[in-house]
Amino acid sequence: MDSLGLFAAFTVGLLGSSHCLAMCGGIGAALGVRSSAQGTLTADLALYALGRVSAYALLGLIAGSLGAGLLLAAPKLLFSLRLLSGGLLVAMGLYVMGLWQGLRRLERVGARLFTWARKVPLPQQGPLAPLLMGGLWGLLPCGLVYSALALALSSGNGLQGALLMAAFGLGTVPAVTLATWASAPVAQLLRQPRVRWVAGAAIMLFGFWTLSHPGPGDAARLAPNLSFSSALGPLGRDCHDCVA
Repeated sequence: MDSLGLFAAFTVGLLGSSHCLAMCGGIGAALGVRSSAQGTLTADLALYALGRVSAYALLGLIAGSLGAGLLLAAPKLLFSLRLLSGGLLVAMGLYVMGLWQGLRRLERVGARLFTWARKVPLPQQGPLAPLLMGGLWGLLPCGLVYSALALALSSGNGLQGALLMAAFGLGTVPAVTLATWASAPVAQLLRQPRVRWVAGAAIMLFGFWTLSHPGPGDAARLAPNLSFSSALGPLGRDCHDCVA
């Protein structure tokens, strides 16, 4: 796994927290009030975070596996996937800075796909309730999440995609958790123009880095003898060596 890629995903989640609060601040506040009323706020905060990060990791596993299949069928798509992920990160940076709102269209499409999830019955009591609510929370349509998913897709590996999205989710935990615990002060801080500009500019830099940085295993995927084992990453190579 490319540790720099994990750091980039974590930092994108951390810096994009101002956008997370704009999308999820109301949800976090409502869940915080609910848990406080039940006297389970501290435990529920951890379970909300665990459920949300787990949902992101699952989405990353799906995206990375899809990317592996695409690259196995057409290795030259690698550059297109890197272009997609880097471009979305740049667009997300502009979005966070308030300079371009084009990603709202993508969020509206995701909102239609999310309609079914809102109808899923969830338990109201016990530790399973906040865990499942956190998981459902992670499926909310969000341009920041879609940008990170494009990065997972371009990794071309299910495990790497899951780890990238888990790192991204962990990056969002501090601000979202604080917003759930004390929503007004944290939201006010992260919505300040200077904070949003710094965060947006940093996300754009990661986008440009993604466009120029070769992903893990890129050389192997572009080799003439591309095989299923090479698309699986280190695990596939180890198995290939064992067979040989």
